[in-house]
Amino acid sequence: MIDPFVLTVVFLPIIGYLLLLSLIRVSGRVLITTGGRDLSALFFAMAGMVAVGPMQLFFPSASAALLGPYVWLPMLLLYVLICGLVVLTREPRLVVYGRTANELYPALLRSAQAIDSSAVGDEKSAQVHLPQFGAHLRIEGHQGFDCVSVLAFEPMLPLSFWNHLLGQLRVQVRGISPPSPRRGWAALFVALAMLFLLVRSVMGRGDQFVEGFREWLIR
Repeated sequence: MIDPFVLTVVFLPIIGYLLLLSLIRVSGRVLITTGGRDLSALFFAMAGMVAVGPMQLFFPSASAALLGPYVWLPMLLLYVLICGLVVLTREPRLVVYGRTANELYPALLRSAQAIDSSAVGDEKSAQVHLPQFGAHLRIEGHQGFDCVSVLAFEPMLPLSFWNHLLGQLRVQVRGISPPSPRRGWAALFVALAMLFLLVRSVMGRGDQFVEGFREWLIR
């Protein structure tokens, strides 16, 4: 039988990630964030699997004999640095949960016109041009999905531009009605099922949980 501590480490971050996104989508709310934050949240959800998989496979036993439980600090730091490198090398973008591409386009156009009065858009291609910034924005996402990204064709737009666009988009999107029917029910069901199975597996096995934690921390 699988150690309850291992099950908790693997599934708890995933459950939290799925619950957050599914509840936002089911409730009809909208979440607008940067691509870096979105990717960081995904890395957090994967942290448990990385700890059980690659970190266990390449565990530095010699260093553990010297550092004891503190060996986990450089290992976690290495994971954070790798994730940070991936985040920093990705192209800038905004990520929107809870609205489809067709619903988001009018809000994106209004946001662009708020920071550049000469901004124009092409609804058919879901693109917006901001002449003052020399920027061409596009909405990327699958038809009917309520998770889309806003990207630019130009790779070197300043961070201040994205911050202004993020602030304006959060304001303009408030008046948009949520999609009907609501999405996110499948993810919510999966998250609740995983939570139920995790609680059922851990309940009544407190001694094994503590022992698993000790074996994990102290090698």
